[in-house]
Amino acid sequence: MFTRNVGTLDRDIRLVLTMTFGLISLFGQLFWLQIITGFLALIMFATAAFAVCPLYWPFGINTYTREQERKQAHKHSR
Repeated sequence: MFTRNVGTLDRDIRLVLTMTFGLISLFGQLFWLQIITGFLALIMFATAAFAVCPLYWPFGINTYTREQERKQAHKHSR
């Protein structure tokens, strides 16, 4: 399938953004703002749930790999 490229901290930030955009979508006063923030909430949730961000691929960003490298370095330093 797809290679993970979103680390834990990145996923946590995306989940906070999901909640923020979701609340704006539910309680916003402007219809167009509700639609846009609802769409953004869905995107943030999907990228957090699957740990894959398609926008990271063209730029070569991979926060998941850096996290794994840190865990391995910490494991070997014991």
